[in-house]
Amino acid sequence: MAMRSLIVAIPVVLASCAAFGQTPWTPPSFEVASVKPASAPIATKDAYTEGYNAGMRAALAAQGLRIVGQRVTVTDNSVKDLIRLAYQVKEYQISAPAWMAMEKYEIAATMPAGAKRSQVPEMLQTLLAERFHLKLNREMRKMAVYALVPAKGGPKLTAAAAPANGRGGTGWTSFNAGRVWVKASSMTAFADVLSKAADRPVIDTTGLPGLYDIDLTYTPELSATAADAGPTLATALLEQLGLRLEKREMQVEVLVIESADKVPTEN
Repeated sequence: MAMRSLIVAIPVVLASCAAFGQTPWTPPSFEVASVKPASAPIATKDAYTEGYNAGMRAALAAQGLRIVGQRVTVTDNSVKDLIRLAYQVKEYQISAPAWMAMEKYEIAATMPAGAKRSQVPEMLQTLLAERFHLKLNREMRKMAVYALVPAKGGPKLTAAAAPANGRGGTGWTSFNAGRVWVKASSMTAFADVLSKAADRPVIDTTGLPGLYDIDLTYTPELSATAADAGPTLATALLEQLGLRLEKREMQVEVLVIESADKVPTEN
């Protein structure tokens, strides 16, 4: 009797799904995409042109995803770079084999008609799964970080007049050894830039909303001598911005890469 009840119940469930018109969710993907190893440097007859070409490629690589209309392009990015762009995480949140930061690739893709720019990271996730057979899992790991916090006297920051790019995010950032210059930046984005200057990841815990224009100058530790010694990064943050770096151990979500192919499947 119990077996008969079970057999009858199954068609009822299936019929219920059909009645509601449920269909399996399909992750967004590019309409077409070309994925290949990065091109060899352009051969030239003079060092100036070679340097210019190398500089241009480096600049394009630093931009990551470039979206013009429905076209999406990536130049000279590693698999680790692509994972960072696809999953919107920081470099320190990716645990991957060394080759994934060394082998470089180029992508030229087209979004489907009607697709939004905000869907591009998900499309890139699909591409990584289909072309590189990327497999990963997420886990929380305790990590040594700097927490960016307001100093005792309070922050000394200049609010941005308006978002520079009209989207409410970081207008632009510039980082060189000894200077961090950002415009229309959130504190989260500023902390990300500081991570390049610090010896561990910097995480914003200031709780400060809004956007700011910041010009921070300091003396990198490796270049400090008796002649040119100036404020360290920590001192500059305190004196110029009313902020400080606090050493902490924090739980951070990390993407652990299980496997991926060096050679992507054919286009």
